[in-house]
Amino acid sequence: MSKKIDVPIYWKNPYQKEIQANIISVKGTSIQLSQNLFYPGGGGQLSDTGSIIIDSSEYSVVDTNKNESGIWYKIDTKDEGLLQKNQDILLKLNWKRRYSFMKAHSAQHLVSHLLEKICNCDTEKANFEEGKIEIIISEKISLEQCINVLEEANALISEGVEVISIIVDQETYRKDYLEQARGKESHEENVRLIQLGEKGLDLTCCGGVHVENLSEINGIFLESLKEYTLKLYVDKQGMTYANLQRKLMIELEDITTKKGSKLLEMINNKIEENEILEESNVSLLKMIFNKIKVWSEKINENNIILLSLPEIERQAILASLKELENDVFVALLGRNEILYIISTDERLSAKEIVKTIIDKTGKKGGGNPAFAQVSVKDIDKPFELVKSILTS
Repeated sequence: MSKKIDVPIYWKNPYQKEIQANIISVKGTSIQLSQNLFYPGGGGQLSDTGSIIIDSSEYSVVDTNKNESGIWYKIDTKDEGLLQKNQDILLKLNWKRRYSFMKAHSAQHLVSHLLEKICNCDTEKANFEEGKIEIIISEKISLEQCINVLEEANALISEGVEVISIIVDQETYRKDYLEQARGKESHEENVRLIQLGEKGLDLTCCGGVHVENLSEINGIFLESLKEYTLKLYVDKQGMTYANLQRKLMIELEDITTKKGSKLLEMINNKIEENEILEESNVSLLKMIFNKIKVWSEKINENNIILLSLPEIERQAILASLKELENDVFVALLGRNEILYIISTDERLSAKEIVKTIIDKTGKKGGGNPAFAQVSVKDIDKPFELVKSILTS
C-alpha cells in the first residue's frame, strides 16, 4: 500500500491565487510558511513572485527558492524585525506571471513531444519567460519540419486536449510509469508526471506548474529557428508578434510593388555611394599603412600605432594590409566600436593580445597572429587597455 503523499498547493491547485499562512521560520528577510502556494522554480521555469500582507501592509515577495530545509520566500524589506515566527500572513500570487508560465510550460511539453514524434529530435533544455519559450534541441531541423510541428501542436490546442497531473511514490513510478515516460528519469521520493490527454499522448516527469487544458494556450507561434535553438511565443504575446511581423511584410510588399523603380534606383544609388566610400577608405588606409612608422611610439622597443578611424570596416583593412610596413603593431578602432589588432612584428601576436582583452572584459572576438578583432563596446579607453597589456 502506497504511503500518503504531501502534495504542495502549486501542484494540487495551480489556479489558487492567495492563501492564509503562518510563518514557521525566519532567516533575515526570508521566511518559511506553513503552506506553500508559490512554485520555487526549477526545470527552466522561474520561481513565482507576489506579495505578503502583514497587519494591512503589503510587501513584495521577490523570489521563491527551495533547498534541503524547504521552500523560502524572499521579502522585499529592510526591516528584519518585521518578520516574526508564528505570525499570520496573507500570501498573494502574481497571477499574471504564474498563468503565463503555466501556458508556456504546457506548450513546451506539447512541442517537445511532437519534435520527438515528427523529427526524432530530443529536447536538451527548455527555458521560459512570460509568454515565451526557448527550446534547445538535440538535432538540427528544417524550417519545414518546424512548421509541421507547430501546425500539429496548434491543432491539438484547438481540440482542447486535457493536461493531467499524476503524483506517485518512487516505487509506483518505477513499476507503472518509468518505461513509458519521455525525457529524464526521476529519482525523487515523490514523482510528479504531466500527461497530455487521457490516452497518454505524452508523459513526462515534471515539477512545474501547468494549465488543465491545452486550449488555454490559445496558440504557439514561431519567433526563430537557429542551429539547435527554437524560440516560440504563446498566447497573446504570440498573436501580437505574428501581427507585427505581418504588418512589416505588408509594408515591404507595398514598398516593392508601388515604388518598384524608385526603390531599385535608391538601392543602386546607395550601393554606388558605399562602393565609392569603400574605395576612398582603402586608399586612405593604404596611404597610412605605407608610411605608418611616422606615427608610431615605442613600447618595450616595439613600434606601436594607435588609430581611431570610426568609418573604417574590416574589408577595407584587409584590402590595405599589403601596404603595411614590417615590424609594426597597429590597434585600429573602426566602425561599430570594433578594435582591430594588426601585427607585422613576430614578437607580438594579434591573436594573443585579443585573447587577453577577451579574458579581461568578457567581450567577443578572435583571429590569427597577424590580424584579430574584438568588440570594445562600452569599454572605457580601449587604447589604454591595449597599452597596459603591451607594457605588462
